[in-house]
Amino acid sequence: ALAVDLLIVLASGFTAGLICQRIGVSPLIGYLIVGSAIGDGGVHLVSQHNHELEYLARAGILLLLFAIGIEFSLGELVRLSRFFLIGGGVQMAVVAAGATAVALIFLPWRPAVLIGTAMSLSSTVLVFRALAEIGESATPHGKRAIGILLFQDAALVPLLLVVPFLTGTGAAPGALQYLMLALWSVLFVSGVIVARHLLAEWIIPRFASFRSPDLIVLFTLVSLGGVTLIAYTIGLPPAVGAFAAGLIFSGNRWTKQIDALVLPFRESFAAVFFVSLGLLFDPRLLWREPVLPLAAFIGL
Repeated sequence: ALAVDLLIVLASGFTAGLICQRIGVSPLIGYLIVGSAIGDGGVHLVSQHNHELEYLARAGILLLLFAIGIEFSLGELVRLSRFFLIGGGVQMAVVAAGATAVALIFLPWRPAVLIGTAMSLSSTVLVFRALAEIGESATPHGKRAIGILLFQDAALVPLLLVVPFLTGTGAAPGALQYLMLALWSVLFVSGVIVARHLLAEWIIPRFASFRSPDLIVLFTLVSLGGVTLIAYTIGLPPAVGAFAAGLIFSGNRWTKQIDALVLPFRESFAAVFFVSLGLLFDPRLLWREPVLPLAAFIGL
């Protein structure tokens, strides 16, 4: 049952976080380890195939990315544009080229390119959470790192169009597909800018008269879900939609209040996400094939 699994995940996450704080280790490590311990490869308390739990974990991802967006402003994004475009492009190209060159020693070119490209991507959620834990998400180098991560998220969409060709299950995408994707992306960014202006100049002043935190939270969650759904519908990653929703709410008199009100939801669902991520790992693999995971870890 979802309620029992959720209680086990939250209790396990709380225990792991407590131990990690006590010994001075990142709670992220504790969440992942305890997740693998209670999963199918451990004591089998929670199954990784619980899709209801997966939906809650995804909610944690969206809230975490929303928190990233709310800490930014359009001015900051413009100032970070060279790190976003040049830094992100160079990072992905260099890593993909190096990883592909190594993979070509063992594999044909198509799977080698696929693996090399996958190696150039990072987890926005994990990196942001790690930066936040050490208090560096708001520093100049932290924001540059987040800019590169956002470039990777944006680049993921055109890369996914090439996957069927690289796996031999489809043809290479045409120029029209990329043109439509670029057009929708421009329209989406324009919509975010307009929505941000409308929120600050028209919506917030009208909501202020109600003096109701409940309405603020509900409006924020509906907006987050709506913008994320729009992004998903036009072919953009939900992560980009969640970040854009945060950007819409940044830089106005609601920003700090929303961040404080959403914080409990964000942290709770984020813990569910990281523990659920640990559920995917089967520790028995380390006993059956210790050399391969260790070599992969060192290589990475």
